[in-house]
Amino acid sequence: MGVPFLDPRPMNAEDFFAFTATRPDDEKWELIEGEPVLNASATFLHQIIARNLIVLLDRAAFAAGEAWAAIPGVGIRISAISAPVPDVLIRPNDGLNGAECDDALVAFEILSPSTANRDLRWKRKAYASLPSLSQYVVVAQDAVEVVSYDRKSDFAERRFESAEADLDLPIIGARLTLRDIYRGTGLL
Repeated sequence: MGVPFLDPRPMNAEDFFAFTATRPDDEKWELIEGEPVLNASATFLHQIIARNLIVLLDRAAFAAGEAWAAIPGVGIRISAISAPVPDVLIRPNDGLNGAECDDALVAFEILSPSTANRDLRWKRKAYASLPSLSQYVVVAQDAVEVVSYDRKSDFAERRFESAEADLDLPIIGARLTLRDIYRGTGLL
């Protein structure tokens, strides 16, 4: 067999989305600086938190007239060689057709041990470079703790660590309590 030849060029977003279209739906791939990255399967707590976020945000979208939508599994094209996939994103509700967007308003990552460094460093910087993104929210899955980075404060960190705390999402006019975000996790 020998050593296979690897193309030294970074993968671009078009090639990445063509590649992921051939992969099973249960695989979560991201393009990070030209490298396709397969993420580990999500834990039960991760999925409960993601479900809670989607349900809460869906209710808020309905109450706001559904001008925006909260969805999982859609890549955000940051550049020609980077398309991270947040756990949940909020974007205009204009009938997106495809697996990517470049107009996310808010991105949510549920922190996993295997992705913590990338989520807190690289993704924070990458999402801040997207002009449409007003807020990046990181949700811990092993403690009641949420960190929000907002464009209006130059992406400075705000921490929420009480079940009664409200995470405000001003771009969509919504507030979520941490109690609701962590419902059913056993962490409260």
